[in-house]
Amino acid sequence: MANIAISALPVAASQAGADVLPIVQATTSTTKQLSVTNLFTSPAFVTPALGTVASGVISACTSTSMVLTTPVLGTPTSGNLSNCTSTSMVLTTPVLGAATGTSLSLTGNNVISSTGKLGYTTGAGGTVTQITSKATGATLSKSTGQITLDAAALAANTTVSFTLTNTVIEANDILVMNHISGGTAGSYLLNAQSAAGSASINVRNITAGSLSEAIVVAFAVIKAVTA
Repeated sequence: MANIAISALPVAASQAGADVLPIVQATTSTTKQLSVTNLFTSPAFVTPALGTVASGVISACTSTSMVLTTPVLGTPTSGNLSNCTSTSMVLTTPVLGAATGTSLSLTGNNVISSTGKLGYTTGAGGTVTQITSKATGATLSKSTGQITLDAAALAANTTVSFTLTNTVIEANDILVMNHISGGTAGSYLLNAQSAAGSASINVRNITAGSLSEAIVVAFAVIKAVTA
């Protein structure tokens, strides 16, 4: 058999949508036609293996068996995680920023490890001045503040009491008090008994002489319970 020399391949013409391809059915040896349009524009894929999806929109997917394995979410900066149902989500050392909630409930120790302070901010405090005598009541419904006592005389080794009306105070709460300014430092002993909406404050002159001084007492309310 002689060798056949091929000098060039035929040039294929561009396919058109109306072109047809012959297909022979194996069982009946019947020749059928399939148009290029049907072959390439509207095929139906059954159970395709999609592989790894790198990008795209999957909002139209209706399958309930789609599984995402170990996605790399990156660092979330904002958004809503309310639809997450996993019980194994772990937050490691989150930066919470400024808290705006009305309360904070802790089950463990509350430890300040930096040089920050534990206390009140602007708006929690106030001032009030007592009038008439050191036994006259005063009203200041704040968590912390200062009370300027009347300058009436307080005899040596004598205790005077007055009522501070304060809706913040509840029974069993503790009032921390200090003689912060005015008068003679170290000459007074302060104490208080809290009740619902008020506290009885005791001021004692612990010196050997009478004192007529308008001392300023700073206080802070600490929530306390018996059970």
